[in-house]
Amino acid sequence: MSPSYADTGKLVEDNYFHWEFNMRMKLSRKGLLPHIIKPEFDALSDRSTVQWKTDDLKALGVIAGDVSLTYQIYICEATTAADSWRMLEKQFNRNTLKNRLIVTKKLQLQDGVRLTDEYRMISTVLENTPNMTLAYAIQALFGVDA
Repeated sequence: MSPSYADTGKLVEDNYFHWEFNMRMKLSRKGLLPHIIKPEFDALSDRSTVQWKTDDLKALGVIAGDVSLTYQIYICEATTAADSWRMLEKQFNRNTLKNRLIVTKKLQLQDGVRLTDEYRMISTVLENTPNMTLAYAIQALFGVDA
């Protein structure tokens, strides 16, 4: 039985994509969304003020509060909300099938690279992904039913 993602508040093994969206919305409603944005993309925020640091700890608390105990180990050393966000993103992007396929889908052929090398890399990713079926790969890569 699959979980009801609308009712799932905490980050668990199989709901990262839903959790990420819901967490962005939650932080946005609380006015804390800028705290997970990388500094190079947020030139307007003054990160040295006491207010920023206080709000950053609030954002860190909101994120940590919605992560199951199993996954809190990945963010226990985070000192800012952005750190915790990137740590979770890194962990789940590395381990989830959908992100492997998204990365594969975004591949572009660079100058001097042969197409066969690209196909070999894609096939290696698909072969080394557990529980991968051809039908699922086609659906994930092209958005069509196989």
